[in-house]
Amino acid sequence: MKLALVGYGKMGRAVEGVALENGHEVVARIDPTLGTSDIDSETLGGAELAIEFTAPGVAVDNITALAAAGVNAVVGTTGWHERMDEATAAVNSAGTGMVHAANFSLGINLFFRLARVAAKMADALDEYDVHIREAHHRHKIDHPSGTAVTLADILIEELARKESWSAALPDGEPHPQVLYVASERVGETAGSHLLGLEGPDDRIELRHEARTRAGFARGAIAAAEWIRGKSGVFTLDAMLAETFTS
Repeated sequence: MKLALVGYGKMGRAVEGVALENGHEVVARIDPTLGTSDIDSETLGGAELAIEFTAPGVAVDNITALAAAGVNAVVGTTGWHERMDEATAAVNSAGTGMVHAANFSLGINLFFRLARVAAKMADALDEYDVHIREAHHRHKIDHPSGTAVTLADILIEELARKESWSAALPDGEPHPQVLYVASERVGETAGSHLLGLEGPDDRIELRHEARTRAGFARGAIAAAEWIRGKSGVFTLDAMLAETFTS
């Protein structure tokens, strides 16, 4: 498959490495640091599909431009989902396809499913308080991470005693019906997400640790292979539904 990389930072380079390992060809690299940020038929170089890892402020414009060029997309940028309706309209209008995810690691998506089961079980144990902690490299712009937001949303769905989640502690005593999400930005941490159940006598932790960016890249390439020839907007979970049983 002929691929275009939209964004050629650390993730773009990791995706390129995995793409070449899997026998794909990278025909375009679009990034301001390389001298181009325009997305059109010329800069895409005949790509069949684009993999987009850029920044929240430009993601929707990139998605719209790729759709207008008739190229399917895998979008790994986070922090733009409040404009999902705009992106979806562009893709559907063009008749192209897109897979988006807060995190393309196949392991983290298994973690999400385990977390849902754990939350259902924990809901019967009022004495266990539930919390989330995530850590990423100091260059990451959004916080909490898109992955932590997805995890928090899953837990709110499954925990009857939690009505909402918050990324900040209140001035006074924390509210027992709020799920608190703590973030750290430090060093070059690839990514860590922890679901904790704190009881009066013990602690239970479910944790996912990303050792390198290669895991995200492998998931993005798997999504690219899956979305090829399809139209519509999909989450990574739609792809994984064919692999994982509910």
